[in-house]
Amino acid sequence: MKHHVQKLKSKPLSWSAMSSWFYDKDQWAKKYLDGIETPPNKEMLFGNVIGQKLASDQSFLPQVPRYKQFEKELRSKIGDIELIGFLDSFCPNKKYFHEYKTSSNQKKWTQKSCEEHGQLDFYFFLLWLNYGKLPEEINCMLHYIPVGENGQFEMELQVSEINPVKSFKVKKTVKDILKFGNEIKKVYKEMEKFAKQYKGS
Repeated sequence: MKHHVQKLKSKPLSWSAMSSWFYDKDQWAKKYLDGIETPPNKEMLFGNVIGQKLASDQSFLPQVPRYKQFEKELRSKIGDIELIGFLDSFCPNKKYFHEYKTSSNQKKWTQKSCEEHGQLDFYFFLLWLNYGKLPEEINCMLHYIPVGENGQFEMELQVSEINPVKSFKVKKTVKDILKFGNEIKKVYKEMEKFAKQYKGS
C-alpha cells in the first residue's frame, strides 16, 4: 500500500528496524508501518536504567570505561536511504566508541557474537560516512553487564567476582563495512516491497 511505503520513508533507518526485520517481519510491520509500539519488557527497561546510570554516575561500575559523550546521534544517507544511529559512549576526538549490553543470559555475549553483531557494523558504517574514518582506525569495545531477576521477580545488577563485566574488542575492515552497506540497500528494497503489499493489521 502506498501509505505504508510513505510511512517507511518518513523515518530514517535504524539498526533497531533492521534487527526487527530480521527477527519477525510481521512484528516489524506493526511497529514501523502501522505505528503500533510493543511495550518494552522489564529486561529492556532495566537495561535503559543501567545505561542512564553509566552516563550520570562515574562511581557506578567504575570498571566499565566511558567516553565523554553518551547517546551520540549519527545521521547519514546511502543513496536515498536515510540512516540514524545512537552510540552509547563516544570519543569525539578519535571517533572511538563503547557499546553496553545487559542480559540475564550469561552466554549471549562472546567474542564471536560481538563480531557478528550487525549493530556494530551499522555504527562503523555511520562513522565512515560522517567522518571518513576507516574502520581499522576505530577502537570499538562491547561491554556485557550481567543482570537478572531477584526473588521478587524484579531485575537487578548481578555483577560479582565470579560473574564480572566482560569486555570485547571488535575490529572491522573496509571490506566489512562495504559489504554491510550493500546489505542495507538489499534489506531496504525488501522492506519497500513488503510495504507495497502490506494491507495492515
